[in-house]
Amino acid sequence: MSKLMSRADIELITDCVQPARQCKVLTDNQILFFKDRNGVPNVTWESLNNPTYLKFAAESVNNEPDFKWMD
Repeated sequence: MSKLMSRADIELITDCVQPARQCKVLTDNQILFFKDRNGVPNVTWESLNNPTYLKFAAESVNNEPDFKWMD
């Protein structure tokens, strides 16, 4: 299970204090997060170290079918 980042860590990484701006920075950088009921973003260390654009790029590398059986 991934650990949640502290609010101080999120402020340091996004360079923003306001939760709405933090969410915008995280969204612009394609980092997965979820908001609590106050609108404060919660980010895990796993999602920070592995942004979504890297996950999709890694999956699409071997996205071709194997045609070796047709030889």
